[in-house]
Amino acid sequence: MRRAAEPRPPSLWRNRDYNLWWSGTAVSTLGTSVSGLAFPLLMLVSTGSAAAAGVVGTCGSAGLVAGLLPAGVAGDRYSRRALLTGASLIQLAVMGTVCWSVVAGRVWLPLMASLALVQGLASAVFAGAAAPLVKRIVPGAQLKAAFARAEVRDHGAQLAGAPLGGTLFALARWAPFLADALSYAVVTLACLLIRTPMGPDPAERAARRVPLRRDLGAGLAFVRSVAFLRYALVWSALMNLLFTGIGFLFIVALRHHGASPSQIGAAEGIATACGLGGALACGWVVRRVSGHRLVLLVSWMLVFGVAGLVPLAAWPWAAGLCLGVSIVFVTPLNAVFGAAMVAVVPDAMTARVLTSVNMAVQSCVWLAPVLCGALADAFGVEVPLIAIAAGLALLAVANHVVPAVSLLDGMGGDGMGETGQDAGTGESRVDPDGRIAR
Repeated sequence: MRRAAEPRPPSLWRNRDYNLWWSGTAVSTLGTSVSGLAFPLLMLVSTGSAAAAGVVGTCGSAGLVAGLLPAGVAGDRYSRRALLTGASLIQLAVMGTVCWSVVAGRVWLPLMASLALVQGLASAVFAGAAAPLVKRIVPGAQLKAAFARAEVRDHGAQLAGAPLGGTLFALARWAPFLADALSYAVVTLACLLIRTPMGPDPAERAARRVPLRRDLGAGLAFVRSVAFLRYALVWSALMNLLFTGIGFLFIVALRHHGASPSQIGAAEGIATACGLGGALACGWVVRRVSGHRLVLLVSWMLVFGVAGLVPLAAWPWAAGLCLGVSIVFVTPLNAVFGAAMVAVVPDAMTARVLTSVNMAVQSCVWLAPVLCGALADAFGVEVPLIAIAAGLALLAVANHVVPAVSLLDGMGGDGMGETGQDAGTGESRVDPDGRIAR
């Protein structure tokens, strides 16, 4: 007797909770993109120092790194709804304070650095609680579609956010930060309106009665035991470090050559549009190009793309197009690495392992803004750009000689993983689904 086919779940467009989550996080990501461009511009205009802008960026990254590992454990122990709404309200307060400081003419470096640190810590808490959420509100058969839509959401928000941030900053320096504060109010409301229980459920909390210290170290211990995860962690950490430097120097270099905030925002928009194209083509690319070949190809594209910024920085449109062409395939590359990492991690350890990987990937990022800013002030903006291009070349060579990279063709299939990086013009962040992104 033939078994009756299971009914297909309704379209994601009819999933109320998913659409609330997608919409709320889309607005929040747009706000983050707007303030992400405005923050270094604010410090450059207010202090005239790239190093000061770098200090603020470093404090934000340091807060994110410090908070990721305990945030992942908290997400498995305490109410995720409370963590999500609490973190969003803190971020709203931080951006509101930045807005007030600009209006009052009190843009002090210690205050901005402290606010950036708090913002990074709150971002980590939000990411830890958000990581398991999509699995709860989306049927298993639709997870790939949900994550693919998240890629488009993130790139679309970045595409709109960069030019919008530049335009708002040109109109009023406080406006981008007010816009970001309002975006956190929207995502807070979305989290409160979602009906699906976010967990952890009582049974899950009972099962987690293990020492906190053991939970904190379990994910990293598993990573150390798998050769591919060890390489993926180190490679991703170094790539994130270099990409954060690129994003920071892209703004500094264009400003150094006289570009206006609106022109800088438009140039970032060009690069992000290329990333959006890569996100839209992601499924097609990973089905037709082997993971190993994709890694080798994209690694060298990035080298030449960053090197091209040195002579093109005087022309914002050309610089944006140069960087954009070099990163168009980075989203498929991230899907390959993300799917492979998920494939080798047991289900029971996924949250702890991926949170640990995310924390490690962000561990070096805090160095990039302050180091690049100091080098730019001391030797000119071309020197750190050349150094980053050289670092990318060394990573490209490593992909040819490290045996673990060849394993990419046998892991993860053509599906999209639940963790990955997202390439815009380089700002390091944690996206609303708990994935680390560039």
